Formats: sequence, structure tokens, C-alpha cells
Amino acid sequence: MTHSADKGFDQLDRARLLQLYEDDTETLISSIEMFLDEVVPAFQVLENLIEVQDWPGVSAMTHQLRPWLGMVGLTRLEQQLEVIERLAKEKPDYEMIPDAYRNFIQNLEHMQPVLKTELQQLTK
Repeated sequence: MTHSADKGFDQLDRARLLQLYEDDTETLISSIEMFLDEVVPAFQVLENLIEVQDWPGVSAMTHQLRPWLGMVGLTRLEQQLEVIERLAKEKPDYEMIPDAYRNFIQNLEHMQPVLKTELQQLTK
């Protein structure tokens, strides 16, 4: 069940994927595999930085992770992470940032099966 705040988080940004990869299916497959295997686990590090209120670390880590979201067609999640990065830089708030991160992670968890399905279709 999706919540109203989560509407639109159930599809990949196909226009962005076409712009980035055109007909290069192999590179797209590689990007999705790397994202699922290596980038997704890195969000645990980000969560730890938020828990200890290391706002410069949160800002740096979100800045590193954000482009990966766009590279696999998760544009709306990229925008959510950009908000967290901006909050960590400009207005660190111990309640606001963890709440925004929890919402982001829920949406990321929702999109992982979508990426896995996309990967299966691309590798047929």
C-alpha cells in the first residue's frame, strides 16, 4: 500500500534513462547491478551518520550517492536525497533530517524490486 507522500515512486524515469543510455543496454545493466550491489548498502553508512548527527558527513555522503539515483532512473528519489543534503548543509535539524531519511529509505526499498524486475527484463 502506498501513502499519498509516496505517489509517483513506483516507476523509473524512462526519459532520463533514454537520455543517459540511448541504446546502450549493457551499460544500463551494469549501472543497475552496481547500484543494487554496492550503492544500496552504502545507505547504511548514511543512516549511521544521521544517527550520530554528523551533518558535514551526511552532506558529503548524500552528495556522493545522489547521482547514482539518477543513473538508474530514480529521479524522484534523487530529488528527495538532494533535500536531505541541503538540510544537512544549511539547517541541520535532528528531527527533520531523520524523518526525511526514513521517508526516502521507504521509497528506496519500494523501488528495489522495480529495479530488479527491470534488470530481469533487460537481461532476457
